[in-house]
Amino acid sequence: MEKFFLINPPLSMDKRYGKLKNAGSTMPALGLCSLAGIIRKHNLTPVIIEAGSLGLSTEDIIEQVQTAKPKYAGITASTLSIFSAGRLAKEIKQVSPDTMIIIGGPHLTAIPDQTMELFKDFDLGVIGEGEETIAELITGNVAELKNIKGIIFRENDQLHKTEPRPFIKNLDMLPFPAWDILPGFPHAYHPPAFRFRRMPAASLVTSRGCPNKCIFCDRSVFGSHCRVFSAEYIIEILQNLYHKHGIREILFEDDTFVMFKPRLTAICESIIKKKLNLSWSCLGRADMVSPDILKLMKKAGCWQIAFGIETGDQRIMDFIEKKMRLDKMEKALILTKEARIMSKGFFIIGLPTETKESIQHTIDFIATSPLDDISVNMFTPFPGSKIYQTAKEFGEFEDSWEKMNLLEITFVPHGLTKQELKQYSQLILKRFYLRPKTIIAYLKRIITNPQGIWNILKGLIGFLKVVMR
Repeated sequence: MEKFFLINPPLSMDKRYGKLKNAGSTMPALGLCSLAGIIRKHNLTPVIIEAGSLGLSTEDIIEQVQTAKPKYAGITASTLSIFSAGRLAKEIKQVSPDTMIIIGGPHLTAIPDQTMELFKDFDLGVIGEGEETIAELITGNVAELKNIKGIIFRENDQLHKTEPRPFIKNLDMLPFPAWDILPGFPHAYHPPAFRFRRMPAASLVTSRGCPNKCIFCDRSVFGSHCRVFSAEYIIEILQNLYHKHGIREILFEDDTFVMFKPRLTAICESIIKKKLNLSWSCLGRADMVSPDILKLMKKAGCWQIAFGIETGDQRIMDFIEKKMRLDKMEKALILTKEARIMSKGFFIIGLPTETKESIQHTIDFIATSPLDDISVNMFTPFPGSKIYQTAKEFGEFEDSWEKMNLLEITFVPHGLTKQELKQYSQLILKRFYLRPKTIIAYLKRIITNPQGIWNILKGLIGFLKVVMR
């Protein structure tokens, strides 16, 4: 059978995580696994190449392409990896000119015309969700591309964009992600150093779309209306991962995991009933947790919830349209601790209208909260986000796609400097992680997590390099 390559392009851990590269994630792209499940239902052989996770170079990929001469090569790309994807497409065309190169992912969906204009070796772009589009592409008449919804393609040196594809309403119709064709799965992949209790691990996204309106988020791929996989579907996936692949840790990556309480309750109760000895973590929104649901989550194996707190200043919180009160956030963190679940807070430094005073409020919030972990990122106006078009009104914005890794500073709000943002970021990390109680807690986590001790130690070394500069 003809082959359909699905490629996550080369992107070094240095580029993705900087000095924290040893603590970074090498988890595979779930979207490629989902597409592979669709492709093999239509009599093509999917081949997943996880270049970033496995440390493969462009030359390694080209060697496989040259041997297989696949009919299609689908490349997924974020804003950070789009240039790597463009270079890879150019190399593929040189050794296999008849291969149709398809680009997809959040960057292409956010700005399709600009992306296709810049990278001439992409033959076709998939805008939005890819499963139904790819199925039509490989079963239909390629000469009639204009009839396929949700794509942008070249014809006679002109770009043509078809009408938008409706979102998939019934997600349960999708086949399970094709983890079985991932090279080395699950042992070749690992989560970030402090995001797992046991190995091997797998990540899951159990919903699509987000109803929240935060100005820094790009919702162009999955939209603003939340759709979910059913509890029955998720439990079946968990059983498959547990019994077939030996998975013992799950990372639920969707922002809305705790939003639908009846579904969450059913998932937790099924994990308990079916005696799936899993530990798991998830993302959560502060106004969605309650004592009863937290108690059940803990019983079902949940050990950590990560909250997108972003800032400790209510004025900034309102400006970014988070629709959240800091007092609710504080209450959620207290309830989580009372349920004996660890909490992590995501924070952003350098948001539009940020001041030294607002950053100090964030520092004060972190100091007085019962958080167990924090992550501090630099504000980055990504293509597709609401703030992307107006960022320059609020500060200096370097619209450089290759720097958008949340670590490099591409935006500096009026009244602050790049050096001050770096200093504040380091100050926050020092004050939180160099506290005796935090150090003792981390030593306990190392002792109780022998499987991840090497990754944890490497992560600590990287962290110390950052905070001690």
